[in-house]
Amino acid sequence: MQSKERILRHPGLEPLWRSVEREHRTKQLTALGVITVGLLLCLLSIPYSVGLPFVGALAASLGLYWLYRLLSEQPLEALRRDLREHPRRIVWVYGMVTQRMPFGLNLMRSGTLYFYTRDGDVYDFSLRADRLLLVTKTLNRLLPHAEFGYTEERELKYRGELTPKNRNRWPTSGNE
Repeated sequence: MQSKERILRHPGLEPLWRSVEREHRTKQLTALGVITVGLLLCLLSIPYSVGLPFVGALAASLGLYWLYRLLSEQPLEALRRDLREHPRRIVWVYGMVTQRMPFGLNLMRSGTLYFYTRDGDVYDFSLRADRLLLVTKTLNRLLPHAEFGYTEERELKYRGELTPKNRNRWPTSGNE
């Protein structure tokens, strides 16, 4: 257990932790944007329309509900807890680098780390392409039972189809 804690604090996992935090913060800012646009639509359209203020109020209300749900979630802590307490839940990990090369010029590289669970769920995390190998090697030490790397055989074994069953954020409940 002590070595697992040490690996979870390893600097090689910092890009993964930052990715989870960045995605959660982006969702929170988007919810704030929805609230702002809804309130502006509501306030600025009052003299001109009867229905638009209702639509704006509805958008602001939905944005507020979404923000409330996001503020009650802690995806980073849920991921750390699952890696600490339920590491065997993750059965396959692989990373993929995407290069954007218009006219043959390598303008941008991005990485995505995929986790496949025993239940068939898929979780993806955006990482810088140059940090993907470091995170994968560190996770390999933390999850020695899991398979690492992409092959078509593993895809058929874990997916069983061309599209994943459930691609979403890391669950925030501790009951899994």
